[in-house]
Amino acid sequence: MIVIKLSGKALSDEAALKELFNAIYEQELSALIVHGGGVEVDQLLQALDFKSEKIDGIRVSPPEHMPYITGVLAGQCNKQLQSVALSTGLNAFGMLCTDFGLCTLTPYPERFGHVAHCHGGESAVVSTLLEQGYTPVICSIGLDPQGTAYNVNADEVAAALALLFHCPLVFFSDVKGVLDQNKEVIPEIDAHKCADLIEQGVITEGMAVKIKNALEVAQHSGAPVFIASVFDPIARSHLSQLRRIGTTVRA
Repeated sequence: MIVIKLSGKALSDEAALKELFNAIYEQELSALIVHGGGVEVDQLLQALDFKSEKIDGIRVSPPEHMPYITGVLAGQCNKQLQSVALSTGLNAFGMLCTDFGLCTLTPYPERFGHVAHCHGGESAVVSTLLEQGYTPVICSIGLDPQGTAYNVNADEVAAALALLFHCPLVFFSDVKGVLDQNKEVIPEIDAHKCADLIEQGVITEGMAVKIKNALEVAQHSGAPVFIASVFDPIARSHLSQLRRIGTTVRA
């Protein structure tokens, strides 16, 4: 089993996504697909003349933005990915990160709006669906027990699920891995090296958030964590062996 997280930028190339889902199908992988949709959210909010702001790489999501953020992530992006997955033969279905009790939420401070931390919850229902050959496509929108929608960082959702299921995690985006000062891929990175690069301003914003979650999994799970490009055919073809995939993150 494997958790695959797709960034919003990775959603822009349907051909690459189809190759990825073909690889999952052909390698007979049991996979949880987690996705963001930041690019698409930015486009809609800009078209609506909403000011979008981030704090430490996390999107501020005031209540008036949430219907649109939810529509993009749980609707547009989720259904796009489900559609591509179905076309490759996968029994894909879309869901929120909190469906079936899969994840639980803890709201961020009020200045972030409707943003929440994500924690692994109940795995039983999704485990059964995986055993029956289904492929969950999980968006980073969650509902609290009162039915209030929250925006959750998709990297955090993916990390929570990798910890919950004790399985490998691959972050697929539009870059081949973690880059050094010379924009070269770092084959392997640990917490000390990450801290140095963040302090130097080499790792910033979204990648810093991704690294934080990758290290969380690496430090609390025996499973490997990778950061790679969805456009890299070598990375896609090695999912079952988990080698030669971008940057390996170690505790």
